[in-house]
Amino acid sequence: MPLIHTTLLYLHIALGAVTLLLYWLPVIARKGSKLHINAGKVFYYLMLIVSGSGIVLSMLGLYDPVSIYTAGKQMTTEQIERMLVWRVPLSQFLLLLSLLTWVTVRHAIGVLHAKSDRRILRRWFYQGPVLLLFPTALYVAYQGITVGMPLLIIFSVVSFIVATTISFYVYKAEVQPRAWIIEHFSSMVGSGIAVYTAFFAAGGRRILSQWLPEQWQLISWLAAPVIGVTAMLLLTGYYKRKYKVLPGKALQQH
Repeated sequence: MPLIHTTLLYLHIALGAVTLLLYWLPVIARKGSKLHINAGKVFYYLMLIVSGSGIVLSMLGLYDPVSIYTAGKQMTTEQIERMLVWRVPLSQFLLLLSLLTWVTVRHAIGVLHAKSDRRILRRWFYQGPVLLLFPTALYVAYQGITVGMPLLIIFSVVSFIVATTISFYVYKAEVQPRAWIIEHFSSMVGSGIAVYTAFFAAGGRRILSQWLPEQWQLISWLAAPVIGVTAMLLLTGYYKRKYKVLPGKALQQH
């Protein structure tokens, strides 16, 4: 199992590094252009692999954390117990973050295919991961409260809100014309928040630990969601005006 975990981890890291950079290409490209569409497709498929592998890695780490995280290391029982105190909750957090990434990037592309006909988004393979976010977020929040890890609590709340807003969009009777544009934009921003948070909380944590005390690392982990949500709030109004997503002009669900 450690060999499987290590191999999958290297793939996850390599493709994750690519998505960190590729994320900005469809952002800066002219919306609707060939570059925007093609870069977005590549980002989408890579993100499915990255988030999917993150889910598997987290589940392996939760299933047998001792053999995976102590492989090749000489550790006492006391050291292993201290390691598990933070390693298991971190794996739970990364599982939630990977699932959140999968849900947001799937929704971002799903609304493009569905547009005004949201029946497509109600199929079980779309809604299953969204509904799974609810119990996962609640459980991770409970673990965060139990071990005193604010990061778990914060992202549990974020995940619960994301799952709720997606469900409202999918199931409400009416939506505004071209509302799918806003859903696409906000979900892509959400996937970017998730992938950058995963970087700072996992791989980037080792780099940041060289310059930041432990209590300050939480700020760096929260930088991505704070900046991303701020940008989302500021730009949502702009895109609503640009694409005329106006209140009072709703499309009836077919």
